[in-house]
Amino acid sequence: MSRSTFSVLFYVNRGKEKNGVVPVMGRITINGTQCQFSCKHSIPQAMWDVKGNCAKGRIKEALQ
Repeated sequence: MSRSTFSVLFYVNRGKEKNGVVPVMGRITINGTQCQFSCKHSIPQAMWDVKGNCAKGRIKEALQ
């Protein structure tokens, strides 16, 4: 029986930045096969925590 791997990563697509707002994207990887999707949310680029892969702050956009 082989072990399977599974990971979920959230990131912002800086290439689609408009007026300082960037879309939040997601990536699921299972056994090396990737699937990317849009989370249908956008946040100000300054609110994105690169190390934590999440929005920082306590305002409405960050909590969603």
